Amino acid sequence: MKINQNISAVIVNDQLLRNENSLSESVKKLSSGLKFNAPKDNPSGMAISFKMQAQIHALNRASLNATDGTSMVETIDGAMGEMTEVLQRIRELCVQAGNDTNTLEDREAIQQEIAALKEEVNRISTATEFNNKTLMDGSLDRRTYATDANKTVSMFEQISNVIISDEVASGDYKVEILAPAKHGDLVAEGDTSVLNGSAVITKELEGTIQINGSRIEITEGMTADDVYKAIRDGGELGWVNVFETNTGTPGPVNKDNLDTQGYPEVKDGYQFGDSLAFVSQNYGTNEKVTITCDNSDLAALIGFKNIISQGSDAEETIVKEYSLQQAGVDEVKNAQGVVTTPGEPAKVVTGKYTGTGHPVGEFYINEAKVTITETMTAQEVYDAIKAAAQSQKIDVTDADGDGVYNFGDALQFQSQQTGADQVINIQYISEDTDDYFGLKGATPPADEKTVFYEYKVEKAGTNADVSIEDAGQIRGEYTGQAVVKADGNQIVITDKSGFEISFEIRGDLAVAGSEIINIEATDIGTLQLQIGANKGQELAVRVPVLNTKSLYMDDLDVRKVTGPDRGLETMDQAIGIVTAARSLMGAYENRLDYVKSGLDEAEENMTTAISRLGDTDMAAEMTEYTNANVLTQASISVLAQANDLPQQVLSLLQG
Repeated sequence: MKINQNISAVIVNDQLLRNENSLSESVKKLSSGLKFNAPKDNPSGMAISFKMQAQIHALNRASLNATDGTSMVETIDGAMGEMTEVLQRIRELCVQAGNDTNTLEDREAIQQEIAALKEEVNRISTATEFNNKTLMDGSLDRRTYATDANKTVSMFEQISNVIISDEVASGDYKVEILAPAKHGDLVAEGDTSVLNGSAVITKELEGTIQINGSRIEITEGMTADDVYKAIRDGGELGWVNVFETNTGTPGPVNKDNLDTQGYPEVKDGYQFGDSLAFVSQNYGTNEKVTITCDNSDLAALIGFKNIISQGSDAEETIVKEYSLQQAGVDEVKNAQGVVTTPGEPAKVVTGKYTGTGHPVGEFYINEAKVTITETMTAQEVYDAIKAAAQSQKIDVTDADGDGVYNFGDALQFQSQQTGADQVINIQYISEDTDDYFGLKGATPPADEKTVFYEYKVEKAGTNADVSIEDAGQIRGEYTGQAVVKADGNQIVITDKSGFEISFEIRGDLAVAGSEIINIEATDIGTLQLQIGANKGQELAVRVPVLNTKSLYMDDLDVRKVTGPDRGLETMDQAIGIVTAARSLMGAYENRLDYVKSGLDEAEENMTTAISRLGDTDMAAEMTEYTNANVLTQASISVLAQANDLPQQVLSLLQG
């Protein structure tokens, strides 16, 4: 036996240490619930576990991001819903204003509410926020840039309200402005000779002027200032600006005189005989300046008759009423009651028609109407005249005395009774009738009276001329199905699959020649929601700008002529734009709901996977723990016995 080295104890102790380590590992796994608590336990498994844990945290955060995004989109949708209510109210007011039971004062009251509601639309656009981020002012929409052809000079002063659809891919889109849109314009140079020395409107100059249907009553005693104010205010209600100018030739059009179409505005006070410019408030072929006047001298005084030379369409309509009237003569008796002068019937003899052709028209013999059509024979015409005359107790004979009526023969009309109360009155307004029946040469001659007079002058604006072609071919950035449409200064380019670019151009663009504009569409500017655990997993939320300008309702005015009708058309368009935007927000909300569900499902599955990889199987590990615990206790017991072996040597020494 050896006492310097207790080999048995060393062996047992070594085994005890192993058992204690196994027990310690089991305790760690049981207490932490993890299969590995240090890199040495499972280096590759821990690396995989950490990456999966990062994914789980990111998925959880992305799910919260989707929730935040839903909250923001719901805020936008709520604001759009409120804006829709405002637009619906404005449309209702347009319907109310369209009823002619309303006076101008009533429409002014309605317009006041509309003006307030338009301000509310703009307030919603600028004041809708989420976490101090403005939502509906266009800052969350796709960015577009307008430059010259070389992409060196910004053209956003000349090009405005650029809106692109989602189907417009990022890139450059060129358009060529061949000619700008124009306002309708007229200049009237007054003629004071009709005043006959008067400084105010005389009775003979009274009349009605209409500017695009807006009635202006010019009455006796009105001064030049009164007339100017009436025409100015009436023009404004007819969508026409009226101002004094000193030339009939406009100067160069630039950004500072677009509203006057280049005509210089004079501010020295209007006097009869001065020139007045009439300029439509809007652009395009549908925006006309139409002026009518029912008094020839008044039309000359204001200057409407001096507009013809400027290339406008003018027409003068005169409707005259002719009346052949003759009464009979009462008989005359002396004091003894003896008739000294017999009574005479009323008598009218027409002239003879010397022209050719079939008579067509209508006229009245007293109260009886005679209608002559081109299908009637001469005899049928004669019979119709005789029948009408007979109904009024008037005889008709062929003045030629041949007993056969031919077109153009003179006719004699004679009352069947005598006396001053017997009257023949032949009335007509058609000069053809007058000519065919020889009424111009009648005896006695016809009285002539103007029953209707209208001087009408009209000038329309023009639409912008825009091209997307280059050398006769549609530019490469568009397909062969692209179409460009101009409505005044508003341009819309459409292509297949929902492609649409719309914008407005300033009225002085390309005045001196064509100009190429480059519109660059980008994908930047939208609201980016990080809805994934990795780079690039984003959802772009596009929020279009919604205000009175983008909805084309900034000039809505129901006080003006056709204002309610224009308002209804405008509001239908505006409601459609906002409704489409709300539909887009609804689509985003639904998608975000699915995004959140998908992220939560992915997080759940990822958590299950990492659990399989790194979580301790408590039942199996408990078995290992029990085994290690028993072995440790056994090792301790054996070690105690091994430590007692050197004591047995003493018994040998004592023996």
